[in-house]
Amino acid sequence: MNLETERLFMRPVTARDAEPLHRLHMDPLVVELIMQGKPLTREESDARLRLYLDEWDRFAYGFWMVYLRQESGDLSFVGRAGLRRYDENDVEVGVCLFGAFSGQGIAGEGLGAAIEFAFRRLPVARLVSVVRPTNIRSQRAMEKLGFTFVGVTKHLGTTFRYYELKRPAPPAFL
Repeated sequence: MNLETERLFMRPVTARDAEPLHRLHMDPLVVELIMQGKPLTREESDARLRLYLDEWDRFAYGFWMVYLRQESGDLSFVGRAGLRRYDENDVEVGVCLFGAFSGQGIAGEGLGAAIEFAFRRLPVARLVSVVRPTNIRSQRAMEKLGFTFVGVTKHLGTTFRYYELKRPAPPAFL
C-alpha cells in the first residue's frame, strides 16, 4: 500500500531497505533526537528493519520509506514515517528524517498521510505519539497535526511526552 502526497511518495519498508535505513539511523540529528546520542550498529539497524517487516506482516500497517519528489521527476530518500503497534490497545505514529530534510514540513506531510490511512483502515479510536522531552521539533509537529499532550510516560525504560489524536467524528447529516 503506497501513500502519496503532493511532494512525497511513500512505500512500505522491504528487506532491500537495510542500507538506506542504516544510513538514516546514523544521521547526526537522528542520533541526537531519537537514538539518545548513540548511533545504531548495522546489526541493531537490521533488527529494527526486521521489526518493521514483522509489523507489516502481522498488522498490515507499519513504516513507509519516504521519498521527496524532485523537479526532475526523481525521488530522494528522506526518511521513514508511519505506524507502529504501541501496546495491545493503541497504534503509534512516528517519523524519522535525515537532518538535512528537517524543518521543511516533510514530517507533518508524511505523518498526515499515515494518519489518514490509519483512520480510514484501522478500527482505532485514537492514535498516540511518544516524543522525547528534548525533541522540541517533534513536539511542535505533533501539535500541528492536532495531537493533544496527555502527560509524561515511561515506555521501554525511557521517559517520553505522550500525545493522542482522537478519531474525527463522522460528519453530521442534516
